Amino acid sequence: MLTEGIKAYRRSSGLLRSSWWLVARNGDGQLEVLTLDGGDTLPVFSGEGETELFLWLREAREYGWKAHESSAEELVFVLSGPRSHVGLVALDPSTEIFDGQVPQSLGLSREDFLEWIVSRSL
Repeated sequence: MLTEGIKAYRRSSGLLRSSWWLVARNGDGQLEVLTLDGGDTLPVFSGEGETELFLWLREAREYGWKAHESSAEELVFVLSGPRSHVGLVALDPSTEIFDGQVPQSLGLSREDFLEWIVSRSL
């Protein structure tokens, strides 16, 4: 499953990323990262444009959400700490999925994503 998900992502993005984009906001001095599906899914974007489109379509800016550039190290921290309960990392989630459910085929499990991103940085 990990290999299939990565191959699909490589086809859709064209290349592997050294930086990623999250949807986040600052609350009380701490960075809060947006999740979907009641906290079960972390949307991760390959570029700022994709993140901005997501924000615009969700009308999320009015609630303080912004595009946040993230390194691989920061993503590992987020998925190992504050968002360790996330089950799925949705890569460049499509706007068609905003009916409240993110299909499993649109991402990788948290563990597979962490394994992949850590292996790339070695």
